[in-house]
Amino acid sequence: MNFNGLKSNVDYFRGLKRHNIPYVLVWVIFYAWIVAFASWWTASPNVKNVFGSVDRILIQSALLTSSLVFMFFIKKKWFVKVSRIIAAFSLFGLALFFLATSVIPRVIGLVVFGISLGCVSLLVFIPMVFRLNNTEKLYASIISNICVSILLIIQNMHNGKILPPASDLILFLPVVIIAIATIIFINRKTVVLYEEGKDDNIPKVGFNIYSTLFFNASFVIICIGIGVGVLNTSIKKFGSNVAVWYFVGGVIGCVIFYTIYALFPKAILIVGNISFGFVSLGFLCSAFGAQASEVIVLFALLLGIGNGAGMIVMFYVIGIVGKKINSLKYLKLAILFVGIIGGVGGMVLGNLLQYVNSTQVSMFASIISALFLITFMIMSPLLAQEHIYDGWAKDTEIIDIDNDKMYLFEKYQLSKREIEVCRLLLKGHTLRQISAMLSISYSTVNTYCTNCYRKLNINSRTELLILFKDYIE
Repeated sequence: MNFNGLKSNVDYFRGLKRHNIPYVLVWVIFYAWIVAFASWWTASPNVKNVFGSVDRILIQSALLTSSLVFMFFIKKKWFVKVSRIIAAFSLFGLALFFLATSVIPRVIGLVVFGISLGCVSLLVFIPMVFRLNNTEKLYASIISNICVSILLIIQNMHNGKILPPASDLILFLPVVIIAIATIIFINRKTVVLYEEGKDDNIPKVGFNIYSTLFFNASFVIICIGIGVGVLNTSIKKFGSNVAVWYFVGGVIGCVIFYTIYALFPKAILIVGNISFGFVSLGFLCSAFGAQASEVIVLFALLLGIGNGAGMIVMFYVIGIVGKKINSLKYLKLAILFVGIIGGVGGMVLGNLLQYVNSTQVSMFASIISALFLITFMIMSPLLAQEHIYDGWAKDTEIIDIDNDKMYLFEKYQLSKREIEVCRLLLKGHTLRQISAMLSISYSTVNTYCTNCYRKLNINSRTELLILFKDYIE
């Protein structure tokens, strides 16, 4: 695949495989339900959508913490069975919350519900990472985020009065039943596709891979945590119309994400720049126009666009990198950084904003916008660097990852052309065949081959095959 100037093909519908459609639907339904109904990130201070803001904080904190705990004890042989049992407990916790009349049983019900969801969410998340190809990940991420935004636009219109009082339960209960029931599609053979207990087969990845977790955690803290905190402060002052425009922005962000991936090469860089840019502009609007409703609406729209695109990037990149390096360690760190540090930390900071006055919020927003612009200026050149783009970013543009075990060559400091020659030699091609395939002279290929042998401290193709036996496997 040539990535020099060509647009991506990850958006092609042919990448959707019929046997994986149930897993795409599982992710769309479950994710949309969790984020729309049970997450603090989408809680409105003016509208109670099934759960109030405090309820959602409790549920999301329990979910993220329990998912990290479950991830450390996960075993393929019992995980699916235990998850199905715990799914039943989630329904029990939900029933206790709705039926109990006193505070303590309701809180217990919410905690049981949140802890149970932590395990069940892994049952949905792991196949999304290890089973789905990039096209399926792309559409699952985009469609689920659009569903979230549409559900919340409906719930927040006219301060939640557009629907009858029982509408929340009418929307919520069918979705929760479907979401829990979808786990019947997942079986032990497909839930975990990584190689358990074979650390030697896990790629030795560099800092550039794990740096994605730092950027994702920063995004969650600043945009989904502090950004939503500023948004909620504005909603209290100007009404739920501000929330509607935020979720309209979320839909626009999803459309922008898909359009860029459909039309442009190196789309991940463009989407990242757009997400950072819109969020920064949104914070600036909040900083200098906190008393004007029109400017606050613009802030909500810009923040929604940036967050809408950014949420897709976050889950999409975690899914692709996790599959590429074939490691559960990365997913554990993803939950730690993005879920605990980013998610819980962002909720704490976002909630603290409700205790400060509007002037302090405006000043805080201006500081955050400056920090975000600085982060944007640092991140964009880093992602554009060839070793990072070739390491994982270009995989976001193709139907499935190019997991060609390139990490095996990194420590020998071979040039790109020398690596190409080595790869073709390992595949059994002769020097003359390589010359024709790479459109370079035979003597040049021979020179590259000699340089490779010298750097690898070997003298023959047999030694090359022995040295890179893991690559051949």
